[in-house]
Amino acid sequence: MEVLRVWATAMVAAAVLVLLDRLLRGRRLPRMPIGLALLALFVWALLRTLPLGLLPAGYRLWISLADDLLLTWAGIRLLLWAGVELPGGAGLWRAPPRLLLQLLTLGTGALATVVVVRETTQRDLLGLVTTSAVLTAVIGLAGQEALKDLFAGLELQVGDEFGVGDWLVLQDGTEGIVISLTWRDTWLRNVEDALVVVPNSKMTSEVLYNKGSFGWASDRFDVGLDYDYPPARARQLLASVALQHPRVLREPPPRIRVKEFAESSITYELQVWQREASLRARLDLRSDLLEQIWYALRREGQSIPFPVRDIQPRRSRSVGTLPTPEECRLALAQNQLLGSLSPEQLRHLVEGSRMMAYGPGEAVVTEGAEGASMYHLLRGRVEVLKQVAPDRTVRVKELGPGEVFGEMTLFLDAPRSATVRATEESLMLRVGREAVRSLLEQNPALLERFASLVTARKAELESLSNEQRDVEKNALMDTMRRLFLAFTGV
Repeated sequence: MEVLRVWATAMVAAAVLVLLDRLLRGRRLPRMPIGLALLALFVWALLRTLPLGLLPAGYRLWISLADDLLLTWAGIRLLLWAGVELPGGAGLWRAPPRLLLQLLTLGTGALATVVVVRETTQRDLLGLVTTSAVLTAVIGLAGQEALKDLFAGLELQVGDEFGVGDWLVLQDGTEGIVISLTWRDTWLRNVEDALVVVPNSKMTSEVLYNKGSFGWASDRFDVGLDYDYPPARARQLLASVALQHPRVLREPPPRIRVKEFAESSITYELQVWQREASLRARLDLRSDLLEQIWYALRREGQSIPFPVRDIQPRRSRSVGTLPTPEECRLALAQNQLLGSLSPEQLRHLVEGSRMMAYGPGEAVVTEGAEGASMYHLLRGRVEVLKQVAPDRTVRVKELGPGEVFGEMTLFLDAPRSATVRATEESLMLRVGREAVRSLLEQNPALLERFASLVTARKAELESLSNEQRDVEKNALMDTMRRLFLAFTGV
């Protein structure tokens, strides 16, 4: 009967612990440390049901000591969880740092061990250590640096200066992302994915720069532009390139400053903010922006100036071999929207259009923006992106050479319905409203043909019925007359 009572008590206690752990697991509270407690219960029940009386008295003493210590440590761990961790996780006070919990567990466990050993074996462990002056001196000298790092680590974990995931820069130039904070060291991961281990005492004695403490990180870099390019227009171009990048924050907004008049260029300082606070993310964003600035300057007929002392002839600034006007005409002839035009009409359209190059990641058009042109893709690929929520954008489709986009804005005077972004270096022909107007002024009969083709394309996208298609066509013709023929008297 005694055996059944002991094991029943142990099993009921274990079931209560497991049930509490399951109930608290789904509430985002600190996990209940039941592993050591279950082990202590099992050892307690086992030792009280085994015939230990057959063993010598010395063995029974040490077995009893081990049992008492195991139960004591399990109880201390559960009390610390219930009295410190659980209230912190429930929001009653700030969640305690891991290092503080480890120190509390170590300290209370050591104190309890001394008490249990003295009560069980009548031996004073604390007196044994303190009476040895040599041992005390050795321990003190050996642990001097370790204690400095220990208290520094506790100070860092209790404070709010930084945490795991923050991007830190030390006074000596060491920098990286915090991946762990132990009792002795702070572990950083730098841009080369190398582990940098810094003693905690150094972290508290030097000046630290936390680059992401306010929820975003800033980067500043210089761009030199030609003296012939007006500063107002240059600052506007740099701001537009920065704002169209998806990783650049709108708040705080990018800042463009005229920094200095250098030997061969005006130096502008570009400062942008981004969410991801790491050196790698900063370098990646800087690389993207510098590449896209090059393409934006080229579309403006500008370039990064050469040094004044360079007297060698400049090389061509073209991106590869550009298509000839005749090749552009042949490309437009394959277009469903423009293929019905005569060769002469297509040549006229090409002459009134502009060839433009975009780098990877550049936004050609932005959803919701006004526009007066459509684009025929000659080389490269672009992706069409649609915003479905304030913080969520989905990829609708990808377009390749020979395809067009933006025709609804050109003919309907409607805002851009989606964002189109280059996924690789892309070359396209921008057909503006003026070029189409000039063509319609020469041949007003083309108006109905364009209206039919655009209506058919819209009906295909929106699955319109024949009646709806006729209504859309008439409305489109009225809009096109207003846009293209209002000043011709036609």
